[in-house]
Amino acid sequence: MLYAVTSLLMAASLRRRSLLSAGLLTALGTLTACGSSASPTTHAGHARPRPTPVDPDTAARQRIGAVMTTLLAGYDSAAHPHAELRFGLTAQAAALGITATASRSASAAAPAPAPASASASASGSPAAGVRTSDASLASGEAGLVALCSTGLQLTSPALARLLASIGAGAAQRATQLGGRLPTSETPDLSRLRPSTAELDAWQASLAAEQATVYGYGVLGALLSGGLRSQATTDYQLHRARRDALDALITSAGAAPHAGAAAYDLPFQVADASSARCLAALLEDRLAAVYANAVQAGTAGFRADAAAQLRAAAVRSVAWGAAPTPFPGLPER
Repeated sequence: MLYAVTSLLMAASLRRRSLLSAGLLTALGTLTACGSSASPTTHAGHARPRPTPVDPDTAARQRIGAVMTTLLAGYDSAAHPHAELRFGLTAQAAALGITATASRSASAAAPAPAPASASASASGSPAAGVRTSDASLASGEAGLVALCSTGLQLTSPALARLLASIGAGAAQRATQLGGRLPTSETPDLSRLRPSTAELDAWQASLAAEQATVYGYGVLGALLSGGLRSQATTDYQLHRARRDALDALITSAGAAPHAGAAAYDLPFQVADASSARCLAALLEDRLAAVYANAVQAGTAGFRADAAAQLRAAAVRSVAWGAAPTPFPGLPER
């Protein structure tokens, strides 16, 4: 009898402890669920609002727009007027949806901060009465180049093409102001397995480089002194790029398009003046090809095409062309 009572007491105690343990575990489970960030509900049972995904295009426009706002203020207080350069920046801002009036009000509540390189180059609007130097403007434009180079990596193809062109225009303005452009690592494309669109863009770039090499061979003979040296340097650059594209296309398992034995020139080239005009035109046409290549690919492919676009835009100005807000975008 004693054994039976003892057994009943032990069983009741075990059941009681089991219930307490179950209750404790339930309570712990509830607390864990309430404290977990993965749970879709709050402790009150209401649905937890999920964060709205950030659109890469919107974020890029905001960051670049904030830097443009600062640059526009710098041009407005410049020690030397640069109406043409400011006009180019204003046109670029408008293309991104930033107006001159809106940019002034936006400075009080600028969107997400720009990367350190751009922020350091354009570090706030100038104080009242302080004149902005050409060196500061050039530094700001160089910061815009760097920001566009970063921004176009994750944006939509159309916006990437626009940002590449804006960066090229900023590069032209920076050199006009006597500044130096930021150096960037050249993407290694040797291991890239190009898509059909990327391969087509390489073929188009190769054809453009072949025609450019031919053109420089013609115009170089009509120049002398420093201009001839400049033509020789650019000729060698284009030959190297032509050969690099040929190798990339071959490594991708495709046959590079062969260049023509000769090309028709857009106008008669008979002296140094017309030779310089031809060089500038060749670079402008090349910029358009690389602008189209930017939107044909992603990541390193975009970065490489954008770098080539900037280089062509800067060479065009060096040959006497006027800076333009949108190098490589003839529709603008």
